[in-house]
Amino acid sequence: MDLSVGLALGALPMAMLGAAVALAHAYNRLRERHEGAERDRESYLQVLEGSNDALFVIDFVNGRIHQANARAAQLLGHPVERLTRLTIFDLHPQELIRRSAERIAEAWENKGSVYADIPLVAADGERIHVECSTRVTSHNGKPAIILFARDIRERRALEARVAEQQAMVTRQNEELLASIRYARRIQRAVLPEADGLQALCPESFILFRPRDLVSGDLFWFAEVDGRKVVAAADCTGHGVPGALLSLIGAALFQEIVRDRRTVEPAAILDALREGFMQVLNRNEGASHRDGMNVSVAALDAGHATLRFAGAYHPLYLLRDGAITELKGDRMPIGIHEGEVAPFTQQEVALLPGDRIYLFSDGITDQFGGAAGKKLRGAGFRQWLLDTASLSMEEQHQALSDRFRIWKGEEEQVDDVLLIGIQA
Repeated sequence: MDLSVGLALGALPMAMLGAAVALAHAYNRLRERHEGAERDRESYLQVLEGSNDALFVIDFVNGRIHQANARAAQLLGHPVERLTRLTIFDLHPQELIRRSAERIAEAWENKGSVYADIPLVAADGERIHVECSTRVTSHNGKPAIILFARDIRERRALEARVAEQQAMVTRQNEELLASIRYARRIQRAVLPEADGLQALCPESFILFRPRDLVSGDLFWFAEVDGRKVVAAADCTGHGVPGALLSLIGAALFQEIVRDRRTVEPAAILDALREGFMQVLNRNEGASHRDGMNVSVAALDAGHATLRFAGAYHPLYLLRDGAITELKGDRMPIGIHEGEVAPFTQQEVALLPGDRIYLFSDGITDQFGGAAGKKLRGAGFRQWLLDTASLSMEEQHQALSDRFRIWKGEEEQVDDVLLIGIQA
């Protein structure tokens, strides 16, 4: 045998072995692809059959719908066979095809996405709002997107109803707020200006912080026959109900002090109570708690005397670094379940530099400080003592700052009123 022929024949088994190995590798790869395709198909079938949402398997490159489930056919009114002859772009509004392509690209780039800004178009032309979620996969070895489309028409309708109701509530709130602002204008027109007290008593201030736009606290002052009458009142409630009572109180003060020229504090309170009783008795819906707590001071500059009467409210007299409390009667201005007796009156001789304070309980009842507790009367009196060396203007600012810092982030619980006067 020729040597070259022998060598060739000897090499033949080696070549056949190599070819066999190559064929084996090719077969394994083909089998793996086939098995992968079978797994994909089984996976698709399981997802298709188990999903309550419309589901599409979409070719990533051209958007062709490879598979769709019965829910998709039911939702869109197309048979499944017809859906698999369409692209996903055929199911979207023409003006949103570009956005649809962008969403497909984003899904591939981000390995999935969720969006609800592209509706599906049914066979009858109805636009169906859907929420789409996607994930990437492969189909027959090619890149594909699984798209889940959830019908959100009922949700969108509910959101629209909620938005309409919210808009209605917003309009009502705006109308109510406008009414309250108008009520504030009326209240300010009826009540005296806070700056007017300094014309009556040059060394004085009014610290006034309503909790709401309108206030249930009331300050009132006037000079009649040489007597300077000053009152601090806290009407039942705050906000609009309290403001309405404050207007009644202001009208009664005007009638009793200016028109009738009543200047004795106890007599003023007796007349106030009678006036409130007449008003409340005409109102069948009035509560037995409606009314006001009030302190009234009358200063006689010529005789350097202070006369005081209070309905549940005291008066503080600051002299030589000490505070004396003049207590009011434990009777309100309004309906009272206990014995109705005349209000009592106290008289004090004033010395130069004496300071008197009338106030509502809004300042003492305010929560704040490090422990979040009420300030109470002891804390308020200490504030007055700490700032006693300041001028009245400086004390006003210092007390205002202290209240703001004390309250901190706490909600203001009530209207705040403090009147300070130096003899």
